[in-house]
Amino acid sequence: MGRGGAVVGMNNPVVLVTRPRADAQRFVEVLEHVAGPFEAVISPAFAYEQCKVEVPQFDSAVFTSKTGVTFAPVGNGRRAYCVGDATAKAAQGAGYVAISADGSAEDLIALILEQKPSGVLSHLRGETSRGDVSTRLTAAGFFCTDDVLYRKVWLPPMACVLDLDFAAGSVVIPLFSAETVSILAQWPLSFAGCKVVAISDVVAHAALELGPANITVSDAPNMDSMAKKTARMIA
Repeated sequence: MGRGGAVVGMNNPVVLVTRPRADAQRFVEVLEHVAGPFEAVISPAFAYEQCKVEVPQFDSAVFTSKTGVTFAPVGNGRRAYCVGDATAKAAQGAGYVAISADGSAEDLIALILEQKPSGVLSHLRGETSRGDVSTRLTAAGFFCTDDVLYRKVWLPPMACVLDLDFAAGSVVIPLFSAETVSILAQWPLSFAGCKVVAISDVVAHAALELGPANITVSDAPNMDSMAKKTARMIA
């Protein structure tokens, strides 16, 4: 694993994108602006399903993903503490006064501890979430509810993925979460020979389960950095 070192002279590079289709297409569009020629194969590893819950009243939202914003109540001018810039942009569009931690769940918690908001906080999240955000904020003296708004439904690989020759060493897989690794590990495929670009060290460690030929880590946990690192891999 590492943060440097491009794969030079990759023949007929293929980028397998396993994000939900809309997010995958956005990533491919960003990658096309910074990379040389490649073939994009989109096969979502999961879809989102809304949970039937009633969200209690809150004064400030805490978002650890952009998807959480999609399923959350409208902001109506309330403050939203967001893990990163993309999530903050989505929250602003949903009517929140958004503040970005521009990083990880650890950075988000540190931001809230620094700003010391009053009133009720609500961590509006998916069924699977890392960082124990609400638990740690509650332990720090905040009143923070933990509200699960959506869950991921795992999807099998599409036929186009079954035809890929991973052993040839020309397939790059950008990975944005450890949970995605868990899903891919259940696919009836051998990923040996592929190259992985991980959004964080945590995801890189999880990706070892797939047995790739190489794992490199994005310089920052956002789409632009992931695209740039992927572009270097297919140079």
